[in-house]
Amino acid sequence: MSSIASSNHPDTGDSTELFWEPVAERRWGQYISSIELEAIQFALKQVPAFGLALEIGAEGGRWSKILADQGWQMTCTDINADALTVCQKRIPGANCILVDQNSTQLPCDSNSVGILLAIEVHEIVEKEWFVHEANRVLSDNGVFVGVFQNARSWRALMRNLKRDADGEFIHYTASYAPWRTYMRKQGFKMLKEVGLCWMPFGRMSDSSLIPMAVRLEQLLRLRKITTFSPWIVFVAQKKTRP
Repeated sequence: MSSIASSNHPDTGDSTELFWEPVAERRWGQYISSIELEAIQFALKQVPAFGLALEIGAEGGRWSKILADQGWQMTCTDINADALTVCQKRIPGANCILVDQNSTQLPCDSNSVGILLAIEVHEIVEKEWFVHEANRVLSDNGVFVGVFQNARSWRALMRNLKRDADGEFIHYTASYAPWRTYMRKQGFKMLKEVGLCWMPFGRMSDSSLIPMAVRLEQLLRLRKITTFSPWIVFVAQKKTRP
């Protein structure tokens, strides 16, 4: 791991080094981001004291900046050095750390983190090592905000059939219900869970039909059916040790 040096130049927010932030400006991205933002805002209310927060896969730091602006000291990690440079410009006081994609250790001391963000880093959130590391670094009553891709969903079936055909990166490799049970056994309490991405739009979609589809999702109360939801945005809290 190596730290990314701080830059004295102001960040304009526009960088060709970022991929996910432009995606988030499309209609489907705005829908997903709105639910993620609500989860982060909810998490902030659960931890009254400011302290250290850690974001995994921070990219340009758009989520980390929300916490930094409220007084949190940010540690931001990513596997993309160019994206982390943008993050450092945006949040000069952050500790931006370039990590190896095969690393299985979070770069923080035990019981030191008040808020852990793992937004759309599906490939590691579901791993046992990550749950253990989240438990290790979080302080008592610290909160973990993340996004889970659920293998027990229609999107999992369609995505992995496509992957078998063209060799894409494997998504939807774990089911949410047993993972949630494992989280609870490791000392976490689920405070908030929202099911999403029920409707058949791609991650890059800017379809004008998305607002109507999102409304239908709400009317059918699909966000409460997390066992079979394609994605789940969750907030989990580490229980106080006896």
